[in-house]
Amino acid sequence: MQFSPAIDPRLVSSLSRIPDLSCSAEVWRRLRRRAVRFDTTTPCYESVRRLVIAERERRALIIAALATTAEILARRIPVLPDDVPGIYARRLAQARTRLCLGSRLPP
Repeated sequence: MQFSPAIDPRLVSSLSRIPDLSCSAEVWRRLRRRAVRFDTTTPCYESVRRLVIAERERRALIIAALATTAEILARRIPVLPDDVPGIYARRLAQARTRLCLGSRLPP
């Protein structure tokens, strides 16, 4: 029995530099071309799809943290510490929706 090889770290790092992650198939095609250039094995579609979902979630967390910070700094009335998790959860839900993740992932 033979298992699929590990994905080359250069391909994983190049995934984070792809600006548009809306279509996993397009990302997979790009990574296949890069794998040929790097002279390494091409990852399977399912592995790339999972990497794309993980990258979308990472970007959503970053966007939510920045948006929460910006909202807190822009307010005229100070925010209570108890309000911050609610603001963060709202901003995370917005970021996930924008990045095609929906609400299927836990906060």
